[in-house]
Amino acid sequence: MKTQINLHRINWQRIFLIGIIIALLCLNYVQCENQNIATATIEAQNSEISTYKLKNGQLVTSQKVATLNEKELKEQVASKDKELKEIIKKFSDVKYVTKYVTKTKFDTITLAYTDSIPCNFQKTDAIFTDWYSLAYKSNQHGVEVYDMVIPDSVTIVTGYKRKWFLGSKTLVVDIKHDNPFVNPEYIQQIEVKEKKKWYQTDLFKVGIGLIGGIIITR
Repeated sequence: MKTQINLHRINWQRIFLIGIIIALLCLNYVQCENQNIATATIEAQNSEISTYKLKNGQLVTSQKVATLNEKELKEQVASKDKELKEIIKKFSDVKYVTKYVTKTKFDTITLAYTDSIPCNFQKTDAIFTDWYSLAYKSNQHGVEVYDMVIPDSVTIVTGYKRKWFLGSKTLVVDIKHDNPFVNPEYIQQIEVKEKKKWYQTDLFKVGIGLIGGIIITR
């Protein structure tokens, strides 16, 4: 037995009103979310780096994360960095971009000779390059290296890549070191899947469909 819906019995005014209310609620929610994201982004861009120590004494660096859309990323960040711009072009969907600058410092490194050289001498000098700098002192007892600095700038891009336009997406992380003497030996990137909220579950969607069907048929 087929069930027929009597279109004359449908309260179109009620449906229209419900639709308007839902649309306004969604619009208000989106505006609030956008405002919160914009405020958080400004705070993140102006935030200073903070640090804390683990139980073993190791230092951890922390900073708030800025949120930008794809257009803002290209205009505000990638347009000022041609290498980052080139990396981003290899992704179909960029999720995260991280940039940080490091300076590895060694105060003093002593290299003592097992046997002293049978003459007295002393030589001091310094070497300065883009990717390392140091000063040293050499005499008959050995070599002392001090004030060694090794700078580096690191760019990390995480997102999805495709082998071709309609190919399957693969989550990838690309890492670039400016210092040519730095070579990564191990990379491990782990994605933690977000648990679906109650209103994102299939059960909730089915329930909304049933309620909508009941409202329409009344």
